Amino acid sequence: MLKTFSMYAEKIAHNGAAVGSHEGKSVYVHGMLPGEEGVVEVQKKHRLYLGTLKELTHASPRRKNPEELHYLSCSPWQVMEYPLQAELKQGLLQELFHYYADAPKATFVPASQFYGYRTKIEFSFSDRAMSDRVVVDQEVLRPAGRMCDMEGEHTMPLSLAFHVRGGGSARIPLPKGCVLASEEMNRVALAITERLRALGHPASHLKTLVIRESKSSGKLLAMLYAKKEDLAKFSVDDISGLSGFFAFYSTERSPASVETKELWRWGEDMLFERVSGLDIGYSRDAFFQNNIPLFEKVMESIASCVPDDARVVELYAGVGTIGLCLAEKAASVHGVEIVPAATAAAKHNAEQNGITNYVAECIPAEKMDARLLDGKDVLILDPPRSGLHPKVLAMIEEKRPQTIIYLSCNPETQARDYSQLSALYRIDKLTGFDFYPQTPHLESLLCLSLREA
Repeated sequence: MLKTFSMYAEKIAHNGAAVGSHEGKSVYVHGMLPGEEGVVEVQKKHRLYLGTLKELTHASPRRKNPEELHYLSCSPWQVMEYPLQAELKQGLLQELFHYYADAPKATFVPASQFYGYRTKIEFSFSDRAMSDRVVVDQEVLRPAGRMCDMEGEHTMPLSLAFHVRGGGSARIPLPKGCVLASEEMNRVALAITERLRALGHPASHLKTLVIRESKSSGKLLAMLYAKKEDLAKFSVDDISGLSGFFAFYSTERSPASVETKELWRWGEDMLFERVSGLDIGYSRDAFFQNNIPLFEKVMESIASCVPDDARVVELYAGVGTIGLCLAEKAASVHGVEIVPAATAAAKHNAEQNGITNYVAECIPAEKMDARLLDGKDVLILDPPRSGLHPKVLAMIEEKRPQTIIYLSCNPETQARDYSQLSALYRIDKLTGFDFYPQTPHLESLLCLSLREA
């Protein structure tokens, strides 16, 4: 049941939404700034009261116009001046760790590039005009160029799209792509969509289109996930900048872009990025950092916490980027990674860069032999958003390496994990890095040292 009422935005929550209250309950609304007032429409979802801004009645002086109409779907902080974004992220990070009296104040490294910084972006598709209104800065906007089909439904040409935040299955068309991606990424995505449109493919036959870009070489890979196994092959070799294309059937049993069956491929399977003086290769499906200039600053900070000739273990190592960047300073680096292709890439990257003190092992971090930590000086952690597995925390408590470096894309789970380690370790460094400007997300670096007995 929907309720509409006026709300005052008191602050920003860790999910990036503005927080207000109504009848003693907290209400979360994306697209509002602290100190603003507006009319919101609210529904209960997953035990939370989530609202949509319908009309802004008092605007913050730090509000700015968004760069695109679909900003709530990809980067809801586009309506904030960038200095406010940095202030809020630093404050939210500090709030997570303020319980620890001996913890240093959180520092924050802002972004230097505010748009076009992503190395990977995932689009959906739409060929239906939105039935719900989209409110952006008090203007009611409707998709342009729509027409009526024979049944009277509003249809439009096949378009790239994002899911509408809080809109269930509704999608908002993206006639120009998204400003978080580079012009080249958008150009390639739009060119592929034009081919699909010309072949008459409806959105119901398609799931997602993933574009990845090497910022060093400018090469791009594209992965199309279809809901039909009989998707006809089409040519992409004349799309400039595209070095590889993959078409997959992806089961509708999962909303995610899963590779149920490969339909066809063309071109290369790898991209290469120059990072801190090393050439790092990664495959189309491997994890790779999203903001290369800021990641290099992270590596400088990590290196300052690693003693010379340290014996290092890196869990959740991916294609080996962090460990390989530390190999020149360390005596040895042992990377542990669950994905076989990523482990193979890490070994290849070590060989290609002439690094002989790096070893890569393919095994889940929680299933490795805890004895691997014996005699090691530094443990590096870069887990997924869910944080550390309980078995990994148990290994740390048992083996107690002298130094832990924990890089996280989710400071909330990072703070949760540190709460279990705080009796054994103190925080030497707490730094946020704005890998994701225009969004509420950030990368957080914890450097920990073993407390004296």
